[in-house]
Parts: sequence; C-alpha cells; structure tokens
Amino acid sequence: QAREDEKTPTRRPLIAVAGDCAESAYLFRPNKHSECPDPSTSYRLMVEIKCGATVGSIAVGYDDFLSVEQESGYAKLYIPCFEKDKIMVFALGNGDDGYGSDDEDW
Repeated sequence: QAREDEKTPTRRPLIAVAGDCAESAYLFRPNKHSECPDPSTSYRLMVEIKCGATVGSIAVGYDDFLSVEQESGYAKLYIPCFEKDKIMVFALGNGDDGYGSDDEDW
C-alpha cells in the first residue's frame, strides 16, 4: 500500500516488480476501469524506473528516510542497481500534484 495504515482486505495493493534483464523496476496500480472478467486482477503500469543496471529484489519500508523533507507514513521503494553500486530510493506520497485526476486515489 502507498501508506502503511491503508492495509485493508478490501483495498488492492500496488505491485512492485524487478525486471532484471530489462534493467528497470516497475510499479503497477489497480485498474479501476477494467473490462476484465475478474477486475480484481486488472492492473496497469504506474511507472517504469530505468536503472541502467541489473535490478535486485525491491524492498519496501515505511520509515522516514533520513532527514529529507517527505510525507510521513508513505512507502519508500528501495531498488538495488548492482553494476552501478547504488540503491535508488523512491518515496510515495499523497499524489496531490495539483493537476487533478479521475483515477482512483493513486
């Protein structure tokens, strides 16, 4: 879930996938507007994170990351990029970017 306190049996989670050979990580969100026979299995790509290196297993944490300004309680994605000797960290937030959207609350 984007927020740790949103873990409920009725709310579908975001799905993070590491794509080793693609040198990318992917984050999928539930697709509310699906014509799939089982809409609970319908997801769509939210973001592709291009790492330019072999991607290891993605870790998720909810603690604040250092003293950087951020929205507390939201998930942080830790994406290892092996050949670059780096771990990329992405913080989710409330999604309020001022542009508005008809998507469900992602």
